Amino acid sequence: MGIFRAFRKYAKHNLKIAGVMVRERLAGVPNTGGIPLPPPKLRYRVHGAMDAASFLEVGSGCAQEIKKLTQKHGRAFDSFAHVLDFGCGCGRTLRFFKDHPATQHLYGTDIDPEAIQWCRHRLANLADWGVNQFEPPLRYAENTFDLIYGISVFTHIDENAQFRWLAELRRIAKPGGLLILTVHGEQYHRSLPAEAQAELNQRGILFRVGQTGRWKFDGLPDYYQTTYHTRPYVAREWSRYFKILEHIPAGMIGHQDAVIL
Repeated sequence: MGIFRAFRKYAKHNLKIAGVMVRERLAGVPNTGGIPLPPPKLRYRVHGAMDAASFLEVGSGCAQEIKKLTQKHGRAFDSFAHVLDFGCGCGRTLRFFKDHPATQHLYGTDIDPEAIQWCRHRLANLADWGVNQFEPPLRYAENTFDLIYGISVFTHIDENAQFRWLAELRRIAKPGGLLILTVHGEQYHRSLPAEAQAELNQRGILFRVGQTGRWKFDGLPDYYQTTYHTRPYVAREWSRYFKILEHIPAGMIGHQDAVIL
């Protein structure tokens, strides 16, 4: 019965993708500012929904939030020479930096080779795109980036992987550089069952496994699940890798917490 339910959800998801594609061909898509729009299945992987308008709205909102946060911490976004979108997906946020100055170089890396292939083909002139593996290292040299942001990356990997990636981000960040990472903060904790909330409050981090295997319909690997953090945990554990400048509840467009390092 479990396999049947999983298959039914998988089939329903793929039928929905087909339906969205047909509707968009017939009715068109929202104004994209002249930048190609990823197909529904790639939008779903980074957005959790296929709707084109909300995909663009969230991407634009995240880009504006990043600019506000860098300004708040002493630098205009355009002043950063090398900017990395860690976990860029199909370019939901990077697309809104298309008017960056010529002196600024944008980079995007992700575990999803299909998304990166699409970006290389359709957004080739926007950024330097690369595929990374689940484990470090990244392909970049030490002290490369003066700004790194990762939106909804540490919300999906387990604790040990997070420690390895924090160490890797420290390696590629320039001294004095700025990092913006997001986590599932307190407003997400309220939706958890009581026993899960108790475990989270005790440990400070909770990694919950949902769908796995053949019928995991988001198209991402089994290790990509859902993670929650408490503020004391972030302060204690992440400070072993970076100085924590600020932790803003719901600081990324009113949803995930923004942690500034």
